[in-house]
Formats: sequence, structure tokens, C-alpha cells
Amino acid sequence: MQKNALYNKLASKTLLAFERNVHDLQIIGVLSLVGNPLFYYIWSHLLPQPYENLIFRLINAAIGIPFFFYNNFSEKVKKFFPVFFFIVITFLLPFFFSFMLHKNEWNTTWFISTLIALALLIIIIEDWSWILFLSITGYSLAFLTVWLLDGQIQFTYFQWLYVPTFFFLLLVGVITSHRKQTANQTKISLLQSLSGSIAHEMRNPLHSIANAIGSVKSILPEKPGKIENEKYDQHYELSRSGLISLHNIIEESSKTLIRANKIIDSILNNLQGLPVDRNTFRQVNAVSSIHDAIGDYSYENPDDRNLIQVLGEKDFDFFGDKDLLVYVLFNLIKNALYFKAKQGFIIEISTQTGSNGNTIKVRDTGPGIPASKLERVFDDFYSYGKKEGIGLGLAFCKRVLISFGGNITCESKKSEWTEFTLHFPLYHSKEAENLKKEVLQDKNILIVDNNSNNRRIADKYLSEWHCNTRHAQNGTQALSMLLRQHFDLILVNLEMPFSPGDEVARQIRRKKHNPQFPATNYKEIPIIGLSNHSEYQTKQRLLGSEMNELIPRPPRRKHIHFLFEKYFFSETEPFICNHDIFLDNVDILIVDDNHTSRKFISFILEHMGACVMQAENGEEALEHLEKNDYELIFMDMEMPVLNGVNTTKIIREGKRFKRFDKYREIPIIALTGNTDDANIALAKQSGMNDHLGKPFGKEDLARVLSTWLQPQL
Repeated sequence: MQKNALYNKLASKTLLAFERNVHDLQIIGVLSLVGNPLFYYIWSHLLPQPYENLIFRLINAAIGIPFFFYNNFSEKVKKFFPVFFFIVITFLLPFFFSFMLHKNEWNTTWFISTLIALALLIIIIEDWSWILFLSITGYSLAFLTVWLLDGQIQFTYFQWLYVPTFFFLLLVGVITSHRKQTANQTKISLLQSLSGSIAHEMRNPLHSIANAIGSVKSILPEKPGKIENEKYDQHYELSRSGLISLHNIIEESSKTLIRANKIIDSILNNLQGLPVDRNTFRQVNAVSSIHDAIGDYSYENPDDRNLIQVLGEKDFDFFGDKDLLVYVLFNLIKNALYFKAKQGFIIEISTQTGSNGNTIKVRDTGPGIPASKLERVFDDFYSYGKKEGIGLGLAFCKRVLISFGGNITCESKKSEWTEFTLHFPLYHSKEAENLKKEVLQDKNILIVDNNSNNRRIADKYLSEWHCNTRHAQNGTQALSMLLRQHFDLILVNLEMPFSPGDEVARQIRRKKHNPQFPATNYKEIPIIGLSNHSEYQTKQRLLGSEMNELIPRPPRRKHIHFLFEKYFFSETEPFICNHDIFLDNVDILIVDDNHTSRKFISFILEHMGACVMQAENGEEALEHLEKNDYELIFMDMEMPVLNGVNTTKIIREGKRFKRFDKYREIPIIALTGNTDDANIALAKQSGMNDHLGKPFGKEDLARVLSTWLQPQL
């Protein structure tokens, strides 16, 4: 095994040296073919030397001829060229020049020529071990050849000064070549580490996209022609819930790709020394990010997940980028898991909150880091205790935390533990506010109002956050400006003469994608109505115009701050009122064990004006009904404790209630992921009035509300 390993290493080094010179073979051949006859003439006639040999020169010239025809040889012949290359180089340089040095009895001309030959050998071979080997081999063979031919070695012109000069050049060449090798190896390691980081980051999104493709295939009909001799219609039907599911899958996959590209761009920017892009910064939840990092990490072994413990979840929000924080946690988890073989190894992740800032701590029980090394762990290209890696991970982590306005520190006890502490400023701190202003300076905001004083007031509060503002006196001017420039937010007066704000909003929403400004999508621009009237008086106009919401006119400082938080710094997608349903304080009960589902329905209903109460299971729902009056119930069919079917039966019986007397007529809408005939029939048999298939859209919700709350609308 050792012999094979040594042979493979020599073969690899030989091949590498040859490949570095494969494009220069013809140049080497030219130097040999032209140089030997030329210098024979010079040393024989122009500057005669004690010894020259035409036959030897012609052999030297001929031996390089195969280099001219390398590209014409078959692959079978090319396999032997690396060995042939080393033989020729040894013969042409160390052997030939040492031979001529001895034959000319160490005169100055040939000593200088030998030094030049050594310099050429260093340039061509580069590998210090091969340089030493070929130099010693060539000189030894030359010495032996001269001694066999002449029976003696003459040192007539030898000077002791030649010895240190020769070895000094050899030593400098070896050192230079070794440093060059080391630099090349560092570059290779850098590329390997970079490719490894990118590959690691791509593994998760590619896995997610593969799952998404599988989900799409499960929704779509079977591929035509897949089953032999089976006939297929040219048209297929897809349920509304199936169509929504396809859109959700596509949207989630797009977000996954955006996250992957963001991380890769961040890695490349880090290598180039560029700052972290803060335009994607939002209000981020710390505990949610920790769980996402632990859940999404690509473990080498599934059991590695059990080595991570989350302790004392004191939650907090910070201003930054969730994907970047997850990547920081990936780095810390990856570094810690390197030492997972240690007895009793665990990783503990905890959060702490305070009046001056918040922290995330990542502690592992690995071998620890010496105190003398702690100051360097965040330096570029510094790595301690690991064979692979080039020390860019922790440096990147530090850059990310600094971009959040915080920092990362490390403490360790040798042979016991290492703890990294991620420091975050408070979300409403001065540091976070400065970061927000940096993000907002790239935002363009359009103020549409016929009153110049109101425009100036809005402009004053917007400018405090360093936004770029433009003014329009009416709707026509505003629409014209939208064709020339992209805007991130529009404030429009609802009570303008001739072109009221709700009509302006409708025209903006109807516009198609602007080909001149690809970033402009008129369906997604937040449009905020400005009104002197109460929200109740203007609610119907808001709902019919697809505005996002209303604020007082003129706006105050707190209203502007609210808009920034909601539309620029929130991870939740802004809601657009695009329906005509108006629920004026209608009380609705949502019964669902899924928190996300309850939150989504509540969000829409509350924007319609409804008062919403939530319950996690049937038992909680029965308690709510006894205490409060409701006009409608959304009931999930599958829940723990008491499911929707049994809960509905109990409601319809009315035996559990003393106060609640609308148990027979209150509309109950089933929420179910299964919309097959059997489940729909089961819902109706239990006493439910209608059903919504998960996932559903706002239009489905509007249909149900229009049907079962018509008297109240």
C-alpha cells in the first residue's frame, strides 16, 4: 500500500509538472534545435572554448524534435510523454551543462552557462523536490560520464567561489519554487473551499426544488403516452385548490432560488472585500431563524441533528437578513460538528435579551481553542484545529454581524468548550434606525395631492428617513411620472377634485408591466390613501380601489414610520384590498390547530373590518361560543382534542350551551385539505354549511362570506 501511494504521488507530481509546460513544448524544442548549432558556432569560432563537440550538439538538437509534434501524436503515445519530458529536460539542462562544465575544466564561461541552465530548470519544473532530484541526477551522471571517458576530472579553472554561488542559486530556486507551490496550493484550497461552500448552499435549495417538482407532478394529470395504448383527452381539468397549490409551489421555489443566489453573492462579495448588501434587511425573528437553521442544515448523518439543543428561548427581533443569519448559524454548526466524535459532544444554542442589546449563543463541548488563538479566529484565511478549510467562514460571520450593527465574539476553555456570542442591537435602537435610513435612501416615494402644504408636510417626514420623494398635483401628472420612473410607495389624496385618489389607484392597478422599467409592477406597488375622513366613511372606497390602506391627511411622523415598518421592513407580504366585501364589526370565530392558517384567515378578515377570535380545537371553540356571539365559524375538520366534525355535531345539538342560542342557524364553514366527495358529504352530514379547500385564496373566502353573511353585508 505504501509503495502504491508513493508511486501515485510521484506520478501525480510528474503529470502536474508536464501539464504546466505542455503548451510550451514547441518553444523548448525551438531553443534546443536552434540554440545548440548556434552556440556550437559561437564557442567554436567566435569565442573558442577548450572543448566543443558537434555530434553531442546535434544529439541535443534532435532530442527535442518530438516536442514539435506532440499535438499530432495519438493518445496512446501521449501517455508516455510526461516521462519522456523529464528525461529530455534532465539531458538538455543539468546533464549536458554539467558535462560541458567538466570537459571545459570549470572555466568561467561554462560555470555561468551552468548557472543559467539551473535557472531555466527552476523556471520550467517549479516543483522544488523535482528540481533537487534532477539537478543531483544530472550532475552525477555528467560526472560519471566524463570520468569514464577521460579517466579523470580536471578542475584547471575551478574557483572555490563557484561552490557557494552555485548552491546559493540552487537554494534560492528551491525556496522560490516552494513558495510558489504553497501559493498555488492556497489558491487551490481557496477554490475547493469556495466550491464546497457554494455546493453546500446549493444542496438545500436544490433539494427543496426537487420536492417542489414532485409536488407539482402529484397535482398534474399523468403524462400523455406514459401508459401504453391508453387514450388521453386533449383537455384536462384542474381544481381551483390545485391551481392555487401550483402557484404556491412556484412562488416558494422562486423564493428558494432567490435565497440561494443571495448567499452565493454574499460569499463572492466577501472574497472580493465588498460590503454586505443591506437592501434586503427586514425585521427578523431570532428564534424562528434558529429553528430554520437547525431544520434546513444538510447533516452528513441524520443523527447529528440530535446533537443540537435549543435552550431558554427568549425571543427578540432584529434588523437584518434572515438568510444571512441562517448562513452564519450554518457556519457555526458546521465548525462545531467537525469535533462531534469527542465523548459527550453536544451543541447548545440559546438566546438572551437585555435593555442594551440581545444575543444568540452557540456553545459546543469540543476541544476548545487556546487563549492565544482566540483573537485570530475571525481573521481572513485563519483556521485552527481543522485540516480542511481556509478560514473564511468565521471572517464572513463577523462581516455579517457587523452589517447588522452588532458583532460576534468567541470564548473558550481548552479541552472543554467553545462559545460564540452573536450580538444584536435592539430593533428600535439608534443603530437599527441608521441602518434603516441607509436602506431607505434608495427608495422612491410619490406624493399625489392637490394641496401643496400637505405635500410639504409628507415630504418633511419622508426626508427625515433619507427617502427620495417626488410630487404630483393630480392623478394625470402622477400616471405620467409612473411611466418615467419606478416608485416603491405611493401616497395619494383620496379627496382630490376631478381625479379622486381611489380612481387614480384603480388606473395604476390596471396598468400593465412597464417595459421601459422592468422593476415596475403596478400590481405590487403599495398605494396608501390619504383622507381627512374616518376609516369607516372611506372603507368601501378603499376596498374597491385595490389600495393597501388609509392614513390621516396630512400624515404624521408616526404614520410614516408605520408605513416603512409594514411595507419595507416586514417579512409579511402586504395585503391589497381587491374585493368588495365589507364586514363592519362582524364577529367571526376561526377554529384551526394550524397557527399559520389561523393567522392568514384572520389577516384578511380583519382588513375587511371583521372582529376575529381564534381557537386551536373544538373544546376551545365551544367555550368561546358560550361566552360570545358570532355570526360565522370557520372550522377545521382535522384537529386534536376535538375535531371539526364532532365539534359541529355538538354545536348543532345545543346541549352544551346555556347562553348561546344560535347553534342551529350559525353558518359553519369547513376547512379541509381533502375536497373529495366523501369529505364534503361528511362535512354536510355533521351540520356544516359550506367548505373551503386548503389552500384557498382571498377570492374563495369572499365567495363564502358573500353567500353566508349576505344580510350583514
